[in-house]
Amino acid sequence: MKASVIRSALEGHGWIGLFISIPLFIVFWAGSLTLFYPEIKAWSVLPHTEYRSVSDQLPLNNILDTVFSEYDVNTQQRMFVVLPTETMPLYELHLPVNETPSDKNALTSIYVDPVNGETVASIDSFHLADFLYGLHIDLNLPLGDHIVGIVTLFFTVVIFTGLVVQFKKLITHFFYYRGGSTTLRYQLTDMHNVVGVMSLPYTFMYALTGLMFNFGLISQIVTLLFIYDGDRTALLNDTGFPRVTESYTGIEREMPDLNTLIASWEEKENAKASSLRLTNYGDENALIRIIGQHRSNFSQRIDMTYRVRENEFSADLNPAERNAFADGTRFLYALHFGHFAGVDIRIVFFILGLGVCGLIVVGNMLWLTKFQNNRSISSRFKHSIFALTLGGCAGIVPATAFAFLLERVLGTDLNNRSFIVETAFFAVYAISIIGAFFTKHVHLAISRTALASGLILALLSLIEALGHNQAIIQFLNNGYTGPFSISFVSFAFACLLFWLGIKLSEKDEKSKE
Repeated sequence: MKASVIRSALEGHGWIGLFISIPLFIVFWAGSLTLFYPEIKAWSVLPHTEYRSVSDQLPLNNILDTVFSEYDVNTQQRMFVVLPTETMPLYELHLPVNETPSDKNALTSIYVDPVNGETVASIDSFHLADFLYGLHIDLNLPLGDHIVGIVTLFFTVVIFTGLVVQFKKLITHFFYYRGGSTTLRYQLTDMHNVVGVMSLPYTFMYALTGLMFNFGLISQIVTLLFIYDGDRTALLNDTGFPRVTESYTGIEREMPDLNTLIASWEEKENAKASSLRLTNYGDENALIRIIGQHRSNFSQRIDMTYRVRENEFSADLNPAERNAFADGTRFLYALHFGHFAGVDIRIVFFILGLGVCGLIVVGNMLWLTKFQNNRSISSRFKHSIFALTLGGCAGIVPATAFAFLLERVLGTDLNNRSFIVETAFFAVYAISIIGAFFTKHVHLAISRTALASGLILALLSLIEALGHNQAIIQFLNNGYTGPFSISFVSFAFACLLFWLGIKLSEKDEKSKE
């Protein structure tokens, strides 16, 4: 390959990577945490509840009756029921409630105790897992999914330009690292190359699937606007996603036993039911839609609708042929989030995700080292890149730790609880970025950031040990490992951050001497 091509690829790799580095770092950081979305959600909720034996659970019909007596539910609209899982023993109900005359279809989301049907807490009060997921897919910004789509596109370009640069040395220099007395630039280059090559299959998979997700959404919007004139129903019908509806008759009809219906459906379809969609519940024209996962196919979702008045899964509501587009999308989603295997693969993906975060930081440091004495680039620009790298990357650690702390200590009945947690995250993150612009000693700044983050997580571990240890151990003894796993990992990270902070502090002292 010509030297000029390699130089052009290297320049493009460095500059493109530089400009997408901060949003890309956030996407990978939040995505690594989101791999454990079910566990984080269980960690947030379960310590505030009491474990109940599965054998004592009420039938789902009775639970719905109890909930209907507490809330003014508009049964003509669709309600959503998320069934208990291996990580979350509670029901999640999303109910269209007639709250005010001006808001006929307000949605109330609650966790419900499967033993007595009572409301445990509002789902909106525990939003940390969803907040992290939002950071991953759209940075929790307006039009953020478009921004992430563009970042993913350029990330794909960065991967290919990196391959061009490293193509000849991909095998011979696979683990090549020059430590010891070599210059910082050589050390950073080797570190960047080694991590980049080792994580190549992982990053390529994420770039490809992320690109397809985000640009698929953009193309769908364009198609909706210019081909279907904004008619979303027509678009969904043509793509194989028809919205099944039935008119409300006002004629009462006894509903089938939902537990029996689910069990029969699971046996027949060889699937595990995950949620229900109930329309016109208690009416002659009631529909019960069961959604679940095929037991032997990690990406195949089974989605069928039961028509109550016919006592069957009617053929006109359930097409005989599967939707190839939907199956393909779910395959990519399962691949993206590691659903094709157990927790072991998610742990590997988590480590690789943090490795890519480190790769981004090293890449920016390498750029700064390379152009340190380049007078054609303004010192203000170089300082901005330094500050954004330091604050934008390192600052997300204390911001996340503080969000986890507030998620645990704030009362479950506190108004705007989720808003407080999210605002605190962005406040700490903003302070870290602003502070980085006034930082002169890198090692000292990172040391203090690590120590502060470790202190926050240590405080979190102390609060959990004093106030929630019995609930966490009780759920752990009964097979719900989510709360304990997240608590253990947060304590381990506290120890790691303390160690890192002390080491960097010692290094800063030696550099001053």
